[in-house]
Amino acid sequence: MDKINKVTKEGDNSKDYEIPIGDNFKLHAKKKLGSGAFGDIYFGMNVKLNDEVAIKLEPIKAKHPQLFYESKLYMALQGGGKKF
Repeated sequence: MDKINKVTKEGDNSKDYEIPIGDNFKLHAKKKLGSGAFGDIYFGMNVKLNDEVAIKLEPIKAKHPQLFYESKLYMALQGGGKKF
């Protein structure tokens, strides 16, 4: 998380705020799109396909983690993965 908190006053380089997420994605920490009860949503890039994406993060110590279940729901809606 050090890269998220990095602040430079001169020569602000947006590359300093890019955080790799796995092998396929980069999160742009300075481009927060929104937030809600279960986490924050940031602008990101799929580096393999060069597509813009939204990346949702939730705290590791969330009392009621939701991202795992949300990803399963999206997979089911797309017709992939196991059904509920």
